[in-house]
Amino acid sequence: MSKYRVFDLIYRQGENKKLKAQFELNNMTDNIGKIRKLEEDLTFNIKETVEVGVSQSGHSVKINSKLREKMIHQKEVVENKIDFLTIEQLHLQEMMTKHEFKNKKILEKLSELKSNDQKATELKQFERDILLRRK
Repeated sequence: MSKYRVFDLIYRQGENKKLKAQFELNNMTDNIGKIRKLEEDLTFNIKETVEVGVSQSGHSVKINSKLREKMIHQKEVVENKIDFLTIEQLHLQEMMTKHEFKNKKILEKLSELKSNDQKATELKQFERDILLRRK
């Protein structure tokens, strides 16, 4: 019976890893959504710093230029972060799939062991019945 316990423990450990990966995946998805919103806001703000058809002083043009430059740099950083998190998200999805496949195989092996033990028990009972009938 200890072999069942071992497979059960392995299965539970796999389920825990899967749940942990699923939790991280959900958090990653939320973070990506927030960062995409930030990217949209930066894009909107960059467009708003350009004032077409309005006379501006040299000082305001200089300030808007510096501001736009900083926002463009921030947008590049945000885009890189989105790329990184997307790659991490794909990795977590692969891990989830791997854990699900592993758990499925463990359950199949466990059911196979149980059916083999049941057949062996039935065979022993059948042999005992035959021996009792002969006597």
